[in-house]
Amino acid sequence: MRKVFLTIVFLAVSFSCFSQITTTKVAPKTEKIDNAPYDSTQNFLGRDVHKYIGQELYLKGMSDGMRKYGYRNFVIDHTQKTLANKSNVYKCCDGSNSKYNELAGKYFKVLDAIKPPIPEEEYLKILYGDNRFFLKLQETESSDIIYYQYDSESDKYTFPFLVVGFFAKQKQIMIGKEFIIRGINWISALEPITDMRTGNPIINFEAGSKWKCVDLTVEERFYDLALILENDKGEQVPIGIDYSKNQNFIFEYNQAERFKKKFGNENWKLILRGDVKIGMTKEMCELSWGTPSKINQTIIAGKKTEQWVYSDNYLYFDNGILTAMQ
Repeated sequence: MRKVFLTIVFLAVSFSCFSQITTTKVAPKTEKIDNAPYDSTQNFLGRDVHKYIGQELYLKGMSDGMRKYGYRNFVIDHTQKTLANKSNVYKCCDGSNSKYNELAGKYFKVLDAIKPPIPEEEYLKILYGDNRFFLKLQETESSDIIYYQYDSESDKYTFPFLVVGFFAKQKQIMIGKEFIIRGINWISALEPITDMRTGNPIINFEAGSKWKCVDLTVEERFYDLALILENDKGEQVPIGIDYSKNQNFIFEYNQAERFKKKFGNENWKLILRGDVKIGMTKEMCELSWGTPSKINQTIIAGKKTEQWVYSDNYLYFDNGILTAMQ
């Protein structure tokens, strides 16, 4: 009986030990920092904000309709809890922001990239969230020390600066490059594309025509970095540097020549015009129409069929070859 009792006690103790709930500490995620030096191939660096240190920044202008709002996120003291206080806004104020006319076109040297501590107050956490940094800047002309509140996510679309080193690198890369256009107006679908020097419409803005990059500049319509392309008639058009890499509008000349050799001259002309025909490969169709919004696949008895869905059209492929259109 005693043996049975001891066995029961042992099992009870064992069960109690194995059933206890414990909390295990997990080490916080460590952020990997890229310590490679700034290589001038990117203008916006996301979370690699420390690579801006030592670089010179140029503050771009704004389109006419935006100038009245001034520049946001330039402050005198980055440690203040209420950054938007007008007394803390540098060159206040257009509205509640820095004056456009006093900052546009200025140069700044980046002295430091500061990660602010996240405060305990809940209402301030979003202001000092994980994506927020401060660039400590020195304005070249006045030597003023100020801070720019930088967001590694939203500034991807609103970063107001051009890194001087990036601009110089892109100018070195782009000037002299030749391009083949698709004849599509990348500036406005509602207006003819015009010669930027004369304002006259360009009559022969046709698919397959060759243009050469003769300059790199900040164009004054949207204040984006743009290539200046020139044709054999001396007419010039700007194209944003991002658009210059968009095959919906333009191809680099050497790349276009490779495609023409690969697909044949007739197919290449169709691709440049945005046309497709039965017998084309998926690669040809994607170059012509772009990436579909959806692809539906079916495999029956070893035969793979695909339906490519566009906004108002469909393409049908059997084993990678276009067999029908709708």
